[in-house]
Amino acid sequence: MIYLDNAATTAMFPECVDIIKKYAVDEYFNPSALYAPAIIAAKAVKGAREQLAKALGCAADNIVFTASGSEADNFALSSGPRKRKGRIVISAVEHAAVFNCAKAMADKGYEVVVAPCDNYGRVIEEEFVKLLDDDVVLVSIMHVCNETGALNDIKKLCAEVKKKCKDAVFHSDGVQAFCKTRFSVKDLGVDLYSVSGHKIHAPKGIGALYIAPGLNLQPFIYGGGQERNLRSGTENVAEICAFGYAAERMSADINANFDRQKELQKLLVGGLRSAFSDGVRINTDIQRSGAHIVSFSFNGIRGEVMLHFLESIGIIVGTGSACSSKKAAERIPAALGLTGAFREGILRISFNENTGKDDINALLAALIEGANLLGKYRRV
Repeated sequence: MIYLDNAATTAMFPECVDIIKKYAVDEYFNPSALYAPAIIAAKAVKGAREQLAKALGCAADNIVFTASGSEADNFALSSGPRKRKGRIVISAVEHAAVFNCAKAMADKGYEVVVAPCDNYGRVIEEEFVKLLDDDVVLVSIMHVCNETGALNDIKKLCAEVKKKCKDAVFHSDGVQAFCKTRFSVKDLGVDLYSVSGHKIHAPKGIGALYIAPGLNLQPFIYGGGQERNLRSGTENVAEICAFGYAAERMSADINANFDRQKELQKLLVGGLRSAFSDGVRINTDIQRSGAHIVSFSFNGIRGEVMLHFLESIGIIVGTGSACSSKKAAERIPAALGLTGAFREGILRISFNENTGKDDINALLAALIEGANLLGKYRRV
């Protein structure tokens, strides 16, 4: 099998399985307890927090563990605003965790406005700036677009917000950027930053939220006071420690993986243009994107149908965010300016550090074969 849907999820590192067994079966103690084995578990959580903080470029005290990237996004939007009314600014292609949470915030009385994106899913900076004034209480712009890989200049956007909006908190969904592009949350200047474990070979069900020093948030989950009294609940020691391991391992190879995957992007995009010409639209600007995602659309061949054809010959790809609803399947193509048959023809290819040129060449050959077969049933 050739697996090319790593933006949806990744295979766990075998070492993470060993870590989970250690802290779920052998050393299963509650880190809030007072006896010696529990104190050892608490130290393990502290070590993982330090690993994650190093990968993000912040202090360990600024990390709060969550059950997922989606929870971290919800935490940021729900607890981030300093005022009970005002404007929330998000982008048109935000992950459903941000987009739907913003809609819920609108039901509570906030004004939610959507910053437009270009055809590659990148925020149009000139239009974004026009939305900024003292009424803005929170901004949430994803770092790397999970649909197209578009890379937003978060440092620049955040600086504009800080300059024009005195009460605004800036959040970025960094799930597709973390351990894939080199950055520091301190350098970006963000107040809140969400990450997820299962995108970097850690388990599903673990994420984290970076909270800038001095930012006081309301608790997201009340209870026994774990995670700085912001997100109570017994710590998931096993998955936290596995997440820390994966973050340390992946962050060590960011530059090499990025450069290698950029070459794969070029190979794939060049092959698509050569094989299909005007019959395909490339939705990823590889000059200004993360390295691990390529989105494209066929003219007249539904992406879902091509996906199942590829699956039948052992190649796994995606059509977009695995977390998206049917409404999101309409929202994203509209935000990207896709019209006509291109709207239903989206495929998303996403690499990991083990993806090679042979995998891309096999994909291109399969796409040509599939297009020849499925073209007989082309929509007009």
